[in-house]
Amino acid sequence: MSNVDYWASQPTDQPWTLNGFNGTWSFSDHKLIPDGLRNFIVASFPKIERFNRIPLEEINKLMNEVWEGPGSMPKIVGLYNELQAKRQGKYDISVKNNMPKALWDELPEDDDEEDDSLNTFG
Repeated sequence: MSNVDYWASQPTDQPWTLNGFNGTWSFSDHKLIPDGLRNFIVASFPKIERFNRIPLEEINKLMNEVWEGPGSMPKIVGLYNELQAKRQGKYDISVKNNMPKALWDELPEDDDEEDDSLNTFG
């Protein structure tokens, strides 16, 4: 079962669960952000190396932009998967239409040149 399938099978009628959340995100501390959202948030800010350095205002803005209410976790996991695929050069350009423009634009551009740093020792 994929992560998307897992979240799609989780209840949406229980507001105390992550997939059932129906509100506006307003995180006040990085420690309060559910683990299920962390990978997506970190992937959305590729220029910031540590989770705790991502400004909470930016996290709240991002999450409120992509969150559509109960049942949004499959979308979040899908967006995370697409961010990872784009970084690896394996993305489907049609996904770009489903992503917030600011999020897509934040990703590094694909280089046609091969990175020799992985093939060099010393």
